[in-house]
Amino acid sequence: MQSRTYLRIEGDLVSLVNEVIDREVMLPDLLTELTQSQIATTPRLPTGCRYWLRSGSMDRQVFVLEQPPARRTITYQASRRAGSEPVSYRLALPFVIFVVSVIGEQIEGLATYFRTASIRSLDDALLCSTLPNTSDDGVVCLGSVRVAGATVGERVDALVGAFWASRFNQDLRRHPLPFTGGFRAWASRSRHDPLAALSLRYDPYWRTLRQVAASMAGLSPSDLPAGTPIPEEPAESEVRTPEPPAIEEGESDALAS
Repeated sequence: MQSRTYLRIEGDLVSLVNEVIDREVMLPDLLTELTQSQIATTPRLPTGCRYWLRSGSMDRQVFVLEQPPARRTITYQASRRAGSEPVSYRLALPFVIFVVSVIGEQIEGLATYFRTASIRSLDDALLCSTLPNTSDDGVVCLGSVRVAGATVGERVDALVGAFWASRFNQDLRRHPLPFTGGFRAWASRSRHDPLAALSLRYDPYWRTLRQVAASMAGLSPSDLPAGTPIPEEPAESEVRTPEPPAIEEGESDALAS
């Protein structure tokens, strides 16, 4: 940091100016410096990120992700009896919303919800997810999940990938489906109509997206601005469930539910 003192003459007015210079760069290097500063303040966002919230500082962040309607394969272990085998189901899903809270480099929590339309506002309503290992409040049981990545955005992507690739079970009571027949009936409907999940009637969740995001950020709902969602690239309606992320030494842990 440098300082300069000089006289500034404007018409008949003479001013003694004490100027503090925080940083100086050569003009040809200005663009590079601006680019580096932008990267330092705006992290690599996770895939499908619609909102990115910070609470006071970079120590606490909340990411709101949206995945478009798609058919995904989930593996479900219905029985805990020895020797029982999990069953895979190909399910048509509506818009799936993930809300991820991060403290520093540590993933703190994950919640998921359904919607039958894309996010337009933080004040949008949410629907209860009917996926396994998800509580009625949308909180996902993370168990001892470990994810790797060079940035927070990459680790959030790995966390969502690990969620889809996990072996679901009955550790948490799943919110009931809007029809009878369980996953077998859901898979049957999905085979006949890939967008069947958009026409189903799910139970409404009692909090809005704003209220959920504010709670996970440790803020009041009124503290959040009425922002425009980050636009998302169009995606295909048929997706392949990602492979589980590799477990390596020195990875960041996701806290257990």
